[in-house]
Amino acid sequence: MNADYQWWSNLLDGRQMPIHEGEPQCGYFKIRDRRGLNKDLAPIKRPFIAAAIWKEPNGAFKAEIAGQPVEIDQAWPYVAKYPITYHEYAYWHANEKWPEKAA
Repeated sequence: MNADYQWWSNLLDGRQMPIHEGEPQCGYFKIRDRRGLNKDLAPIKRPFIAAAIWKEPNGAFKAEIAGQPVEIDQAWPYVAKYPITYHEYAYWHANEKWPEKAA
């Protein structure tokens, strides 16, 4: 695994990791949808959508939410509390819904 994703990997392993505003970390996440019809819903009722943060070769952080590029400060630190696996991220982008949880 790329060292840039170690922080995210630690979260997936259940470790508590520090979250500092202005210090983004690479990974795959989910965030409550604030778009369209969902923007008027109470935050707790908004569905989750997929998001990602990564580093460009020049070291600049980039972010996307639901496949749309966003400024890094629109994603970080809001997504940090909700890490997801790459499989969940890819599944959401392919289906615009989350994989079913096994019972």
